Amino acid sequence: MRDSEQGRTPADELSDWVQDPVDEPVGRSSRPRTRLEDWLAEPAPARSTTLEDWLQGPVEEYAEQEAEDAWSTGESVSGATAAGRYGRPRPADEAPGTDGSAPSQPARSDGRRQRPAFRAELHGLRAVALGLVAVYHVWLGRVSGGVDVFLFLSAFFLTGTFVRRLESGRPLRIPHYWLHTFKRLLPPAAVTILLVLAGTAVLLPPSQWVTVMEQAVASAVYLQNLLLAVLQVDYQNQDAGAASPLQHFWSLSVQGQAFVVWPLLFLLVRRRARAGSSVRLPLIAIVSVIGAASLVWSILSTQSQQQIAYFDTAARMWEFAAGSLLALTLPLLDRISGAQRPEDAQRPRFGTARALLGWAGIASLLAVGVLVDVSSLFPGWIALWPLAAAGAVVVAGHSGRRWGADALLSTRPAAFVGDISYALYLVHWPLLVMWLHHSGQERAGLLDGLAVLTASVLLAWALTRLVDAPIRRSAWLEARPWRSLTAIALSVALVAGTAGAWSRSLTREVEPDPAATASPALPTDEVPSETPPEVLPRGWELNAQWPALPEDCSGPWEPATEFRHVPCDQLLPADAEPAGVVVVLGSSHARQYVPALLPWAEEHDLQIVNLHMDGCDFAPGSVRGEYCDGYDEYALEYLDAVQPDVVLTTSTRTSPEGPEETMPEGMGNAVEILTARGIDVISVRDNPRWEENAYSCAEAVITEGGTPEEADAACGADAAEKLAPESPAAGLVAAEGGGTLTSLDFSPLTCPDGRCSPVLGDSYVYLDDDHLTKRFVQQVITPAMTEALEGPDGPGSIRDAG
Repeated sequence: MRDSEQGRTPADELSDWVQDPVDEPVGRSSRPRTRLEDWLAEPAPARSTTLEDWLQGPVEEYAEQEAEDAWSTGESVSGATAAGRYGRPRPADEAPGTDGSAPSQPARSDGRRQRPAFRAELHGLRAVALGLVAVYHVWLGRVSGGVDVFLFLSAFFLTGTFVRRLESGRPLRIPHYWLHTFKRLLPPAAVTILLVLAGTAVLLPPSQWVTVMEQAVASAVYLQNLLLAVLQVDYQNQDAGAASPLQHFWSLSVQGQAFVVWPLLFLLVRRRARAGSSVRLPLIAIVSVIGAASLVWSILSTQSQQQIAYFDTAARMWEFAAGSLLALTLPLLDRISGAQRPEDAQRPRFGTARALLGWAGIASLLAVGVLVDVSSLFPGWIALWPLAAAGAVVVAGHSGRRWGADALLSTRPAAFVGDISYALYLVHWPLLVMWLHHSGQERAGLLDGLAVLTASVLLAWALTRLVDAPIRRSAWLEARPWRSLTAIALSVALVAGTAGAWSRSLTREVEPDPAATASPALPTDEVPSETPPEVLPRGWELNAQWPALPEDCSGPWEPATEFRHVPCDQLLPADAEPAGVVVVLGSSHARQYVPALLPWAEEHDLQIVNLHMDGCDFAPGSVRGEYCDGYDEYALEYLDAVQPDVVLTTSTRTSPEGPEETMPEGMGNAVEILTARGIDVISVRDNPRWEENAYSCAEAVITEGGTPEEADAACGADAAEKLAPESPAAGLVAAEGGGTLTSLDFSPLTCPDGRCSPVLGDSYVYLDDDHLTKRFVQQVITPAMTEALEGPDGPGSIRDAG
């Protein structure tokens, strides 16, 4: 029977652009449409050429077999049915059956098979969410809530899929779900990652190469969020131009981990489903418990460690639970409220209220981050805001009003963005980062931001058209599990192999490290006016510039208990019998002088134990924050156990903003306590700190062909701007009759002639914004350290023993 005989407008060849063939409301007379209305709401002209069909964008002929995540909307959760997503009849041999996820369904009188209705407005909702993510990334630098909406929608569709399988008596087929989902998601992601690796090699400085390689592999195996949590990256406040081009994969990793774990919940009610009992109430109870626990953890973790909580899957899982709860309860809400789909003959009840509710949801979602900067509050309770907004759009559904939010979300432009949303999320951030690095900006302006978004849309369209759509449509890949598994494995292998090969090629270029006391190739008390053949360390060697001792603490030097964030490593093996023991205490600024101790320790057969804690000075008796609280007591208990001869620590703290150098409260107490116990103390003045990464700043100048003098002009400062006129710790004294105090000030070496430069001789001085490179410490600080410790004012216990 023809469409016109069914009371429908005729479907055309390109009705793929429209999310559903929309029935004219019963009793409404038709009127001629303008061309603008045709673009916004109706199918395209009746016939198209092959070229036009290819250029139209990602044209999906039929709905996905199942709605499995926010990137692929195929079925509604309400249980309403309709013809396929598009108006074309589906041949019987193409109807999904036992080889697909959806069962065969009885044919309609028009020859088409019934399928769960496609939620066109939700397809448009993900376009809005993705648009917010991209716009906020490009211009505002704030959290938009768009990522939270994707987690919410992913759970909404996934839960609907598995509940329908349970209620219809179909097998869950969880392994098939995993293969189908990751077979579809990984290839576009792998192509994006490979392009980013290529762009990184060409456009980004060498100091970012290793980071991008590590994140490439982590992204391909959906562990990027865990890597970022370990690194404690500040996602909101970091200059986007200095961020990793793969940093945004953290949210895809959270989704991927949820896709693995969440389907297992449905196994808990499979026996009830087979017995014909209801599964929704038990699932509501299970999901509610998980969601409540996750929400409580999210709130607590966000308050205490927001940088970690932001990437924590456990702190985000309540958002997934919220989407599942809506999926489980929506059929009841739809029945109570009289919901209808556009293809149904009846109008929905409360159409005006639905339209207003939909607009309220959209307005609320747009307001996240605009009215209030909520960046520091996510993913705690504040994420309820965007989830409630998205939930309002879902519950509102089809309003039957031309002015309703659902009508706007069901238009072709929204559908186009929805179709390319996955690829657009993949590519927009790398393009932005590459551009910001190239332009040297922290944020894009209006015009270049529009250019980045335009380029992102074009690249996303191509990625969807050439990679995403062919793979998701491929019946050959779906026909055998091993084919999907091969596609997944190949995607991961290409990324890991490329990153690994690049890393190995760099490792082969690295020559053996010079001896710690080797003389510098150029004088280190001046800034070269001409660029040396190589300024070291090279960018990809920075990870090796963090000092480390060769042995983990063991034997008599192993602490009796562990303390958070305190590693323990030692110089000599556990069975060694050293002539003395040196313990390094305090922050990473004390740890950085470990390489300078080595020649002196080796000459005197000393054991060195590193017991530093990043960010915490050793200052017993001072008021400590939550992070450092307990470290001083822990360190003193360790000293009582090992009875060291010498303790090295830093005695001042510089500021990146200016010369406000201070001595931490409790430092005088620390020296008195230690020396009273007969322990010699080596007290080192802090080095300058910078407001930006000193290495990256100088590297950018030199890699662009500049000289160390130009790097100094761009990135250096006078010593008077970075250090106090005199060391605030100059007045420290040892306890009478106890150990000795050796105060060391290396500022004449880090800031020769009153100038603090990022490059001295052929060496970078800093590896980030406040730590010295190991190379600089070895070649410049070590001789001065050895001379001071061997002199008459050096540690008395070692001198007397010698």
